[in-house]
Amino acid sequence: MRLFSNANFAKLLGVVVLMSVLTMAGCGGGGSGAGKPGSGVTVNVGSKKDADGRLLGEMYALLLENAGYTVNRHLGAGDTPFMQSAIANGTVDLYPEFTGTAISSYKLENTQDAHAAYNEVKDYYSKNLNLTWLDAAFNLNDSYAICTSQGNATKYNLKSNADLAAQNDKLKIASQKDGVDAAVNPVKSGYSVTFKEVVTLDEQLSFAAVNKGDVDLMVCYTTDPGIVTNNFVVLTDPKGVFPNYNPAPVVRNQVLSQSSAVKDTLNPLASKLTTADQVALIKQVSLDNKTVHEVAQQYLKDKGLL
Repeated sequence: MRLFSNANFAKLLGVVVLMSVLTMAGCGGGGSGAGKPGSGVTVNVGSKKDADGRLLGEMYALLLENAGYTVNRHLGAGDTPFMQSAIANGTVDLYPEFTGTAISSYKLENTQDAHAAYNEVKDYYSKNLNLTWLDAAFNLNDSYAICTSQGNATKYNLKSNADLAAQNDKLKIASQKDGVDAAVNPVKSGYSVTFKEVVTLDEQLSFAAVNKGDVDLMVCYTTDPGIVTNNFVVLTDPKGVFPNYNPAPVVRNQVLSQSSAVKDTLNPLASKLTTADQVALIKQVSLDNKTVHEVAQQYLKDKGLL
């Protein structure tokens, strides 16, 4: 005996197929981003070559992926001019930039006020470059400093940049190329300091040069883990001659027009980042040989962002 007519069987089959389709959709059949704010939107995330930039870029990428965006990574793609060109021509849609770098690149007015610097670059990029600065991490300042060994600090009684004037024409300082204009010259003019010699040297080589006695001082980045591993003293900057280097995602306006949720996805990171945290993260990548992905991912989990 047949339990179903052909017509009823066809109807039942149609219901089963429909339920299967709905079940697939509910389980994410459209991809992991289905139903999320970034679903269907592709974002190209870039960064500069340094560990600091690559870590921030990876954090942006992970947050965007978590919000459903499809992310193409271009981390460690190039230096500042390269990244400025890449975002201008659309090769990348966003990347981490620093306020001090932007001020220097576009010859904007220098200021020691971090929020004023941010507003200045944000306004310039909006009016002239069709780019938007999202929230800046004001507690992360990847700036320049003068540092030296514990022995030299004791020998020459150095605690701040102001103490250097008492050693005029006696001390050699090593600096990477960008640090001459950004750090050495501001100290010379701001504190009336003259150095015996300014030696152009890569920052990582400068630590060894100071320890060997080839130079007495060096220009360092405040987030460099080499400061900790070499037990160096960072001289304070009471006059604030070094500009602030606070990072923020710089995004093409076209992307924000396509998906304004990029802002809500990335802005929560700004308040979490600190200089001390970033030093520890860079150390894990540069010295402990962990990958940028695993370090960035763990940090975001620890901060409750993933």
